Amino acid sequence: MKLRACLLLALLVPAAVWADDFKYDYVDLGHASLAPQGGQDGSGAFVDVSYTVFYQLQLRAGYSHLDYSTTPSDITAKDYTFGITGESVLTADTDVYTDLLYLSDSSHQTSSSTDDGYRLAIGLRHWALPHLELDGYLAHNYLTLSSNEAGVAALYDLTPWLSLGAVFAHDSLHTNTTSLELRAYF
Repeated sequence: MKLRACLLLALLVPAAVWADDFKYDYVDLGHASLAPQGGQDGSGAFVDVSYTVFYQLQLRAGYSHLDYSTTPSDITAKDYTFGITGESVLTADTDVYTDLLYLSDSSHQTSSSTDDGYRLAIGLRHWALPHLELDGYLAHNYLTLSSNEAGVAALYDLTPWLSLGAVFAHDSLHTNTTSLELRAYF
């Protein structure tokens, strides 16, 4: 009975009274490493931008440039993303978010190819300690080779406007991705 009363009270209290101190206006700069099972490893730089255009709705854009050393020639991949993110407060320390992103993955070896699709993701952001944010997400990438992905991240606030983070993700195509990033809030 107490649990039902607490849940009902939580539904009646407007989310705005909860302290939501997660920032969604940021630029991520980083380096990612991909290790596909049975394939050639790749690595390179990335940038991701998020900007709030309406209460709890952000525009997102990203770019990554990955190099794969293979024989007889190198493969270069340039990936672009564009879309929206919506977020909502769950508790004072936890937000839930969803991403709907357009994906354009292009690669060049002796010829170029492009694979366009979209990504649907849901995730949680949680303050584990005063300056330590832990994140987790599940995603589905709708491309020629569609995949499911799960990832975890940790971000530590160095200053009120700068965080240092690490991310690990694994997908159903058996690719492990690790990245280090600097996140600047604006």
